[in-house]
Amino acid sequence: MTRPFALELAPFKFLINTSSSHLYHQLSDLYPSEILIAEELNSIYDFKVSYKSRFWQPGGSMAFQLGHQHFRYADPSQAVPMFEWGLNWCVATYQSRFLCIHAAVLEKNGVAVILPAPPGSGKSTLCAMMMLQGWRLLSDEHCMVDPVSGNIVPCVRPLSLKNNSLAVISRLFPDVKLFQKTEKTHKGTMAYLQPTATSWQKREVTARPRLVIFPKFNAAAQDLSGYALTQSQLFMQLAVNSFNYSVMGQTGFDALCRLSSSVEGYCFEYNDGQLAINEIEALLNEE
Repeated sequence: MTRPFALELAPFKFLINTSSSHLYHQLSDLYPSEILIAEELNSIYDFKVSYKSRFWQPGGSMAFQLGHQHFRYADPSQAVPMFEWGLNWCVATYQSRFLCIHAAVLEKNGVAVILPAPPGSGKSTLCAMMMLQGWRLLSDEHCMVDPVSGNIVPCVRPLSLKNNSLAVISRLFPDVKLFQKTEKTHKGTMAYLQPTATSWQKREVTARPRLVIFPKFNAAAQDLSGYALTQSQLFMQLAVNSFNYSVMGQTGFDALCRLSSSVEGYCFEYNDGQLAINEIEALLNEE
């Protein structure tokens, strides 16, 4: 049986048709009721996705599809992480309103810090630590730059953590609850951290970018080391980490030029996330 429900995620709306009898209730651990809507609304949706099992698929595995485009199959026990990855795929692949960079974004005192980094760099752990210390989460996955204003447009979603990050956050913040822990995914063990109340409440409030930090955790590092990037280096690094820079053509080029010329860029290597956070705050406080 197909059960439709909606996700009212600023700036995108998703309509989900699914044969799972559990997915909506699982997602209610991650999203507040004003965002996760139990029925189809009389609305225009940015994405209409199907997340269903097919009779010819072995073991009742779920297929995430957008129109005729298929993302991936998932064992029913991994429905939540596959669904969340599917939403990431939709935004990264098909939206073209905003320049989209693979990065976390957090805001404090009205200005944003962008954290682009490849998998395994410790980005999500650092992002979670910053959020739990009072920063507002705009996104853990998609830095979306408005090509008109140059501001960062939030796309607030649950923050995904995996493997060692789960132990680190549980040790540093023992009162914080992690949800929908799933083992044996292709990325290992996954769980989700809810955005803070402020992050949800201000999910439509843009922020002015101020810093771009390329973080890399290295347990063998001596304290914290880093260096500043030139404007041209920063432009190239951001272009490499962008999902749709080339697709947007001149608009993407202009937006990336504007971003790289209006912020300071740094590469950090550190052995303690708190050291990185302290350095980021020091840079923000500089005149």
